[in-house]
Amino acid sequence: MWQSLTELDSNILFFVQDNLRNEILNDVVVWFTSLGNAGLIWVLLIAALIAYKGTRKEGLGCAISLVLCFIVVNVFLKNIVARTRPYDAIEQIRCLVGPQADYSFPSGHTAIAFAASVPVFIISDKRLGTVMIIFSVLMALSRIYVCVHYPTDVIGGAVIGILCGIVTGMVIYPKLYSINNKKDTLS
Repeated sequence: MWQSLTELDSNILFFVQDNLRNEILNDVVVWFTSLGNAGLIWVLLIAALIAYKGTRKEGLGCAISLVLCFIVVNVFLKNIVARTRPYDAIEQIRCLVGPQADYSFPSGHTAIAFAASVPVFIISDKRLGTVMIIFSVLMALSRIYVCVHYPTDVIGGAVIGILCGIVTGMVIYPKLYSINNKKDTLS
């Protein structure tokens, strides 16, 4: 089973590399995927959400979810699974970005993107949440396109990010919210 999944992962990367890449798209995708480096785009988004009174609760939800996701992905899972990056494991894979400092599974860029998007969708703003989820899907696809992750790394990252977002949006956030006793205290 694992061997078949690994072959499928590799075949998808070869398909992307051999059939979907072109010079213009390469530049766009490399730029786009770099937005997720060190979670910078999400930190800026959280700061913007918290700065605006009408979206503070979304900002708080995103912040909690990102911290939870970072701990699960970067502190635990990447080091436990210790999956080698595709460009290190398969000689013919040509990566479009510089070498990554950590392991491949799960995709941190993908996990963080979904972890930031899902709480916004759950807590209140469906339109902003939908836009953020679309952005998250594009981030996930960009990680496969530049060949820093296997598709299963990205799927794993999406699942973990979604779960962190759900835990934050439906479990942690309502408890924090009820501690304040007033709906407007966070706004």
